[in-house]
Amino acid sequence: MSVTMDKELLIRMPTPLYNQAKKLCKKRYKSLSAFVRDVIMERVEDYLTTDERKKIAEGEKEYLKGKGVNWRAVKRG
Repeated sequence: MSVTMDKELLIRMPTPLYNQAKKLCKKRYKSLSAFVRDVIMERVEDYLTTDERKKIAEGEKEYLKGKGVNWRAVKRG
């Protein structure tokens, strides 16, 4: 199963904020896109129900067991 990333987001930000984000990405070994998705998900999780959070936790456990999709295998555009 592959996950298709078909939406793009253009974000304008001040250079100092961009530089801070890039440093965090480098420390976490993440792409800037993955970092932005994670930050958005953290905000969205504030609005999730308990059952939805449990499903996400189960998915994260499966991913850690190697059952996830490698981000390089994701079809783009």
